[in-house]
Amino acid sequence: MNTTGQYTLEDIMEWVVIGLLATVAVLVALWLGGWLMVFLGKLFLAVAALIVVLLKFLIPALVIAGIIYLILRAFSKPQAAT
Repeated sequence: MNTTGQYTLEDIMEWVVIGLLATVAVLVALWLGGWLMVFLGKLFLAVAALIVVLLKFLIPALVIAGIIYLILRAFSKPQAAT
């Protein structure tokens, strides 16, 4: 700003450049944030797929183990003497 209180062309150009730099910085931050969200989304999908695979194996295994436990428990009870 000069002594008359008006902005010079140099002052206006400085503000334009600063505004453009700030805009570029925000856009780069949003772009990096988008890549991070894509990576986290793929990571969570992989973890969810792993959980589904484990549950497909573990649920039948637990049912079979429970049936075997109940059968062994029924046969291991001492017979009542008469």
